[in-house]
Amino acid sequence: MNKTGSNLLFLAIGAALGAAVGYVAASDKKEEWLKDINSLVDKVKGNVKHAANKGKDRLEELKSDVE
Repeated sequence: MNKTGSNLLFLAIGAALGAAVGYVAASDKKEEWLKDINSLVDKVKGNVKHAANKGKDRLEELKSDVE
């Protein structure tokens, strides 16, 4: 993708994110949405930590096998 196409893509993504944030900020249900988003972020964070720990454990196993 050329530089102009890439810039347009990022502009479109930024505009979409800005519109979404504006919609949530103006919405009557923003507190409910923020709780849902925080819950989702916590779940993703937990999954990432679990995967990282699993990867570390696997790496340690491979290291000990090599030695």
